[in-house]
Amino acid sequence: MSRIKSYWQIAAVISISLIMNSLLVWFESSEEGASITDLSIAYWYLIVTLSTVGYGDYSPISFGGRIIGYIYVFSSLGVLGFLFSTITNKFRTYMEASKLGFNGTSFSQHVVFLGWDQFNQQVADEVISAGKRIAILTSRRDDVDLIYDLYDKKNVFVLFSDHKHTETYQRLNISEASVVFIAVEDDSIALKEVINLRSEHPTVSIVISLNEVQLKQTFLAAGVTYVISRNEIASKLVASYIFEPDVANLNLKLISSVGQMTDYDVQEYEALSTNPYLGKNGHEIFFELKKDHDSILMGISKKADTGWDLITNPSNEITLEEGNFLIIMTNGRGKKILSEVFNTAEGRS
Repeated sequence: MSRIKSYWQIAAVISISLIMNSLLVWFESSEEGASITDLSIAYWYLIVTLSTVGYGDYSPISFGGRIIGYIYVFSSLGVLGFLFSTITNKFRTYMEASKLGFNGTSFSQHVVFLGWDQFNQQVADEVISAGKRIAILTSRRDDVDLIYDLYDKKNVFVLFSDHKHTETYQRLNISEASVVFIAVEDDSIALKEVINLRSEHPTVSIVISLNEVQLKQTFLAAGVTYVISRNEIASKLVASYIFEPDVANLNLKLISSVGQMTDYDVQEYEALSTNPYLGKNGHEIFFELKKDHDSILMGISKKADTGWDLITNPSNEITLEEGNFLIIMTNGRGKKILSEVFNTAEGRS
């Protein structure tokens, strides 16, 4: 119906312009010295008048012709208003679409958050503190403004969408993401999201926060890389505070991002081909890290058939190979130095 309406509008404009220009030529043809003597000149006069160019090369001199000229002049104000309003609306629409994420992001090696709530915000705080950029999918319009009030747009991209399909994944640039984090209120919705995501991106790393720990194996079987239960983590930390509070405090500090240069946390670095500790065993790496960088080796992660094998407190029988990950406790100063020594940033890309 809208297309038919547009056709009728175009036909009406053409008909009115033909009638008006025909009258203009008829009025002018009876005047001596008239310059608008045929339809081609009349249409030229119409165009330059409506566009407010007004060359002045043609102008009506008859009474009836000038009446039509007045109509054209006043109509040009409507044309200008239409053009300005159209441009303004287009610009406003573009800015709104950009704000809501409809234009997509060019982030790469970022973390994608599917879902947003208070818990996700706490996770995002830690991720951004670690120097990572994040792309967030939310189904609530109000979240967009709240998120951009919390974080710099250089580090955060927000997409407002109810639908999680190919186009949504493209806008979040999941194909270039380092990991996808899923934390929603309903575990059944999370499982559906995992299945959809795996069908589109079979190799992307997925971390999921569950409400029910009993579903852990189900999600692992569905292709989730790492499964965390909020209740399980909270219960273990509370229990630790009950009978070993200093251990609980230490664990909480170590899993938090470095805030100051003197703060300690546990970091993970990939062993590239230029890593100075390649070929050395756990004891050698431990003592050299402590002596040279005041940092402590806590583990080495090696690729296994079913994922990654984390070897804590590695012995002299465990050697570091290219592609392994070093798990190290260090502070803010050590983090800067180790990134330069290892020629890589902390975390997994």
